[in-house]
Amino acid sequence: MSEPQEPAPITEPSVWDLFVAKLKFWDRQPALEREPDPAPEAERQSRFPWLTFAALAAALVAQLTLEPSAARTPWPGLVLYAVALGCLLAAIIRREWQLPALKPDSDQPLAIAFRGQYLLVGVVLALLAFLLFGSGTLGVVNTMLWILATIFVVMAFWQPKPAPRPTLRERWDQFAAQGWQVKITRWTLVVLAAIAVILFFNFHRLESVPPEMVSDHAETLLDVNDVLNGLRPTYFPRNTGREMIHYYLTAAYLALFNLPISFLNLKVVAVFTNLLTLLFIYLLGKEVGNKWVGLGAALMAGIAYWPLLFTRLALRIPLYPLFTAPVMFFLIRGLRRQTINDILLAGLFLGIGLHGYTPFRIVPILVVIGILIYLLYRPSRDRRPQTLFALGLIVLVSVVVFLPLLRYWLANPEVFAYRAFSRLTGEEVAFQASPVLIFLQNFWKSSVMFFWSNGVIWAHSIPNRPALEVVSGALYFLGIAGLLIRYLRERNWMDLFLLVSIPILMLPSILSLAYPGENPSLNRSAGAIVPVFVVIGLALETTIRTLKERLSGRIGKLAVSAVLAFLLVWSMGNNYDLVFNQYATIYRDASWNTSEIGEVARLFIETQGSPETTYVVGYPYWVDSRLVAINSGYAGWDYAIFAEQIPATAADPRAKIFFLNVSDQEDIQLLEETFPDGILSQYDSAVENKDFMIFIVPPAQGVTP
Repeated sequence: MSEPQEPAPITEPSVWDLFVAKLKFWDRQPALEREPDPAPEAERQSRFPWLTFAALAAALVAQLTLEPSAARTPWPGLVLYAVALGCLLAAIIRREWQLPALKPDSDQPLAIAFRGQYLLVGVVLALLAFLLFGSGTLGVVNTMLWILATIFVVMAFWQPKPAPRPTLRERWDQFAAQGWQVKITRWTLVVLAAIAVILFFNFHRLESVPPEMVSDHAETLLDVNDVLNGLRPTYFPRNTGREMIHYYLTAAYLALFNLPISFLNLKVVAVFTNLLTLLFIYLLGKEVGNKWVGLGAALMAGIAYWPLLFTRLALRIPLYPLFTAPVMFFLIRGLRRQTINDILLAGLFLGIGLHGYTPFRIVPILVVIGILIYLLYRPSRDRRPQTLFALGLIVLVSVVVFLPLLRYWLANPEVFAYRAFSRLTGEEVAFQASPVLIFLQNFWKSSVMFFWSNGVIWAHSIPNRPALEVVSGALYFLGIAGLLIRYLRERNWMDLFLLVSIPILMLPSILSLAYPGENPSLNRSAGAIVPVFVVIGLALETTIRTLKERLSGRIGKLAVSAVLAFLLVWSMGNNYDLVFNQYATIYRDASWNTSEIGEVARLFIETQGSPETTYVVGYPYWVDSRLVAINSGYAGWDYAIFAEQIPATAADPRAKIFFLNVSDQEDIQLLEETFPDGILSQYDSAVENKDFMIFIVPPAQGVTP
């Protein structure tokens, strides 16, 4: 018979055990979190947050060393970022720096219910609209069927809120009894101040930064002009093919306010697009953090050089983040809350976004990956059928909204796919190396573009500088590191989705395998600004909250305010210089001064000439004659003329004007021989090396202007 064993003695954890527990920061419930902090709460809060300060300072200096300079090298930045990471790890282990708590997932599964008659009507209408869209145009009948199909499909699944909303009569009675009650809080003042700063950066010098249009603007404005003149295509084949929303929005704005076709009016539409994007960035930041995260993300994005440049360029690029933001917001909120209405809105914005900007075609893949991540990390398997139903619902709604373009795609697959596949495949040029190797190289370049180089395209970037300025770059690094560490510890699906969304939304740039020199590109990566600035908002809020919690008293509050003001003012100063000094100068020097030529043409037409006798003589790599026409007020005209066509103009007795490149001596001689009484002069441009020649032919005797 064996003797009873004595219970094992209870021993205190050794120093080694505590050391190992600290190292296991990735443990979901490490020993450190299970053991209470031996220090009293008041003492813990009074500790000065040296680690947070050190991480922030090291990250700022690291990014400062990566700013463009003649002697720039990545090594000091790498070392300092490693120091920042070490300090951040220590701050997280000591619970000094903690991201805001994630909102809990709903305990209730997604309610699956629908109105069969609505769904049947919606599907029938969608099929009829699909057939009628074979014309490739938006007609009255097919467009109405399409809109009604979308409404019926959405209403088939829409769940009204259980609490009844007050009627207009009830609202009016309440207003008559109480009047308006406006409550001004500190939050209100902060929001108003942030809005004022954002509006300044978006509208300041809008007419002059950037100053000139490029050929893509000519293509865009010609499409807008076509819409204003009655054309209604579902897809615009000009310039290798483009989706329709941008052109209809711009045309509607011009028609509604009776405005002329111009670069400035194109910019105004883009700015309001950007402002709407910032609203959804705020909502997304609030959903994954809190209202301060949302406000910080929207503010930093609203003043940032990257989105400001492609907004002011006023092409279709802002439509990529505009629809990416609500898709991510409604998808995350719908999965977290298990609300069918949010799922429907995610599908609605997904379908609309596919009519916006070609790189948005990667977002459906992001949605699928997001739902797969949710499926993998949900603790309850009972919700997986409902989650798959949500995915099917998003597909259904987005396909119905996508219907006109889907019909065009099936009828013209080569035209629809050309823009994307010309970069992805070797149909235009052969691959310079193994596609896998090019992909990996592109992936690395895009991943570090926030800190090192955002590419070489001068139209919407400052070549070979980081995509983020110093403050944003440092906060982005801290935010990414903090999110990654929290994911390793807590395994939350929202953290992982936010992390993987960034490289996925940059794939349109990364997948430029045939033209790797075009990667990284800020335009094809534009959708990534949504999660990138949410991450920046998370880091900013966490850092300031840490300082606020640890620095008490009046001096502590002043110190926290000073740090926040320092970061914001520094960031605003950096971005102002990048946008309104560096970018404005680079763009002005690289673009042709078609606005100056157009102004001279306008004066000529108004005084003695005609658009029919206004000519821009063709010369290699010179101005786009269509832009000269647009700047002179005659969108849709093309003033181009070539040497062999010049003699025939002598038969026209009206006054004529020819614009020539200063180096085009051959055509100048031809004009002088053709029109001996012509007057040649050189226009002194406000931009260095952009002078041009003007050759004016007076009208024949007896011909009046």
